[in-house]
Formats: sequence, C-alpha cells, structure tokens
Amino acid sequence: MYVGRGSRYANPFKAGDPSPSLCRGPMTAEEAVDLFAATLRGPVGRCYAERFARALQGLDLVCTCPLDVPCHADVLLRLANESEQRRTTCSLEGTSR
Repeated sequence: MYVGRGSRYANPFKAGDPSPSLCRGPMTAEEAVDLFAATLRGPVGRCYAERFARALQGLDLVCTCPLDVPCHADVLLRLANESEQRRTTCSLEGTSR
C-alpha cells in the first residue's frame, strides 16, 4: 500500500518545512517523523491512528523516502503491527481474532 505524498496516510510534515521549535531552522526527516508520531498520539490523532492501523494491518507499506532516512511508514507499520498483536491476545474464551 502506498503511504507517501498524495495518499490518505501521508505525513503532513516534511523535511525542510519550518520547525515548530522557535530556536531551530528547517525540520530534518527525523523531526518530521517524530512530529507525525506525536500527532498520532494526541487526542484527535489517536482516532486516525486506530483507523490507519486497522486499514494497514497485514499490508506491505511503500513510500518514496530514501531507505537511509527516517520515514513515517515505519510509524504506520508499527501501529499496524501493534494493532494485530492486541487483536490476537488470549482471553478466558480463548484466542480472539
């Protein structure tokens, strides 16, 4: 599944954009990914994070970021994998799926 620019899963923050920190210049790729992850942990972002996790579960994710720089697809992949682990936890009724 393509998750890069133009997709519904794209990171709205990108390297080179102005940093939200007043003391810094443009954002690095790492800062853009960190800001994306922080946004998904916020009160509104959590709803998106849950939807994204369900929709991307079990899929291979593709982005246009170079392989040697941080990418928001790693955040999305982690969300999808964590969602899968939560769904397959054991309960008194047995394994849920």
